[in-house]
Amino acid sequence: MDVTNIYLSHTDYRPKINGFVKSKWQELWDSFPENKLYQVKPRAGTGGHRAPSKRRDDIVLTRAHIAHTYLNHAYLLHGDERPYCIPCDCAVTVSHILADCHEYSHIRQKYYAVPDLKTLFERTDSSLILGFLKESKLYRKF
Repeated sequence: MDVTNIYLSHTDYRPKINGFVKSKWQELWDSFPENKLYQVKPRAGTGGHRAPSKRRDDIVLTRAHIAHTYLNHAYLLHGDERPYCIPCDCAVTVSHILADCHEYSHIRQKYYAVPDLKTLFERTDSSLILGFLKESKLYRKF
């Protein structure tokens, strides 16, 4: 049998091509480890979070993932000073609110206990993150 005349359809090549493209994409993604999104999502092309049932929930979770929320960026739009967390004596960031702020620690403990954003988004169900944001009255500020 002559192996040079074997017919292969495009579907036979697709997994190999997809794997090659994903590996190149990951190499490119790995070349930017200082990117704030890389810290939350080190694997390129993987789903960020489970799809919530409401569009607003999806928007809030996506903004939390990329650390770009109304809470910590509105000052740029309004020409104000950068928001500052007085109880903790530091700048207001998504990481600070979701993982560190002492002001919300009692609420946060009811929903999750994680050391950083990467762990939060990898191991915590999105409904718990949303529950924390709603109870702490921060949901609309994300």
